[in-house]
Amino acid sequence: MKKLLVIFSFLGMSLTPASAQEDDQLIFNHLGIGISVGTTALGISASTVLTPYFGIRAGINIWPIIKLRSNMHLGSRIQNWETGDLVKYVEELNAVLSEDQQVPMEMPELVSLHVKPKLTAGHILVDYYPFPRRSNFHLTTGFHLGTGTVVNLHNRHDGSLMAVTAWNNAMKNPDAQDVVQEYGLEPVGLVLGDYFIVPDEDGNIDAKIKVSGFRPYLGLGFGRAVPRKRIGCQFDLGVQFWGSPKVVVNGETLQADRVGDQLDDALSIVSRIKVFPVVSFRLVGRIF
Repeated sequence: MKKLLVIFSFLGMSLTPASAQEDDQLIFNHLGIGISVGTTALGISASTVLTPYFGIRAGINIWPIIKLRSNMHLGSRIQNWETGDLVKYVEELNAVLSEDQQVPMEMPELVSLHVKPKLTAGHILVDYYPFPRRSNFHLTTGFHLGTGTVVNLHNRHDGSLMAVTAWNNAMKNPDAQDVVQEYGLEPVGLVLGDYFIVPDEDGNIDAKIKVSGFRPYLGLGFGRAVPRKRIGCQFDLGVQFWGSPKVVVNGETLQADRVGDQLDDALSIVSRIKVFPVVSFRLVGRIF
């Protein structure tokens, strides 16, 4: 009997530290605040412990407000005709058009665009630690939630394509049909693969690259959601699942695989991305 009491006492003493360690890692026992940087731009998040095996993070990734520049070529549906080739017909068109329908004598050959990345999104991520006492290695799942628009394009100066709009309106004007048919004139716009896009009535081209607003995430990394010490770090490598991107121009949805490469190299790549790579470094401090 005495031997059994000694054995149970020894087991109780040996289990006490482990139990204390597990209690220390129960839900909401600790809270961390972190900042991150990576392919999802800058991030701010809060994190807590669920069990020794699970941690959870919630926050937002903020993309700085920046504007990049890109130029796209304007052209006619007439093969090998530039917008400059059409100017010689403006006088004949204006001769049959009313004053408020006149076409300007100069038309741009390029549309200068502002390109604005829009990757700001919230996220909820769950970290799983398969070896919580031996390693900070973790597997992560969760999701990012954004507006769906990842890139926005708009001509740099509002209304800068009104000359093109005036020309295109003349192509449909009944008073100008004799001139249009005599010279085989066609509208002017952007040739995007299988698509032909014209400016809207305000002389603007507004384009968006859209993906799913709800983007599941899978990844792995090192570091804890809440560090055991006061300050810690976390490294993550994973992917967001964007779904099939869509290119929307002036409200018209285009199939990304039929747009071609006219968006320029970078935008053409973005319009085809279905899985977005995530590399992130997070510095986290334990509040309690």
